[in-house]
Amino acid sequence: MKHDISRRRFLKLSAAGASAAALARLQAEAAAFKPPVGKMQTRVLGKTGVTVSILALGGQSALTDFPDDEMAAKFVNDCIDCGITYLDAAPMYGRKDDPRNSERRYGKAIAKRRKEIYLATKTLERDADKAMRDIETSLKLLQTDHFDCLQVHKIMPEDDLARLGKPDGVYTLLRKLRDQKVIRFIGVTGHAGAACLKQAIEMYEFDTLLTTFNPTKERREYEEVLLPVARKQNLGLIAMKIMGGTPQYSRKGTEGLPGVLVGDGPGKAAPDKLLRYALSLPVHVAVNGIYDHKQLKHNLEVCYNFQPMKDPERRALQVALHDSDVLLAYNKPGHVFA
Repeated sequence: MKHDISRRRFLKLSAAGASAAALARLQAEAAAFKPPVGKMQTRVLGKTGVTVSILALGGQSALTDFPDDEMAAKFVNDCIDCGITYLDAAPMYGRKDDPRNSERRYGKAIAKRRKEIYLATKTLERDADKAMRDIETSLKLLQTDHFDCLQVHKIMPEDDLARLGKPDGVYTLLRKLRDQKVIRFIGVTGHAGAACLKQAIEMYEFDTLLTTFNPTKERREYEEVLLPVARKQNLGLIAMKIMGGTPQYSRKGTEGLPGVLVGDGPGKAAPDKLLRYALSLPVHVAVNGIYDHKQLKHNLEVCYNFQPMKDPERRALQVALHDSDVLLAYNKPGHVFA
């Protein structure tokens, strides 16, 4: 009788054991979770006039990674209970084996709490008909009859911006949906060129702008070129990639904290400093990928007790991360952005 097992069977058993261990850890953390003492700080989201939490829950985070829908929905409810009112969703957030699971899991959590939150989602489509199908699916999965904001997602230098406003373009559709009360506000997002985003917000009347801010040299143009124009228009400003971003389906950083900029050594920084850096800019909310209750508590501690960075600390962080090669490597062509 053979007592050995095949390599494939061994790997399957190992993966099952690892999954069970991860599940047990997440369940234990969720059961033991207690938010820090304090209260979430808020800001008015530019010309929308809506007051939101300074911290947003990113949809490409625990929502896609948790083992099941119920655990993910409980996590979202815990976030709302702790004062997070801005929820960031998108159709492309999900796993390869379960596309759009982020929207579905959000929906399970917010169906009975819709009035408590500001729900923003996105579409990658530039064609009105395709975008409408995308939006209809999002409405169904998120179990809502309206969005607080629908964002034209991921504006790129190669985009034909004039196309957005044509009769069959996505911006024209969003204006119609706003008139029909399906959406309240129209937003735009992007992280692949400050110049094209600047052109987009100059061409169209957007209400919000979601873009990338962190201390690296590569992101400096977003502060220097894009931010002044957006502030002049009083756009609601949402910061993303504040910790450098993570490749989809991966978790990077010290002690599980997401973000290619998080850690010790050259080109890295502590997560609390990166979050404080973003919130010290003239933005209204920072979107962060939060993967478990441990990270949630860490983020809450920063946002409950937030104090703006003073110029010396801000400049020191910019110098320390000026030539961060981890972020530059992440942004090479071919990488997938959330």
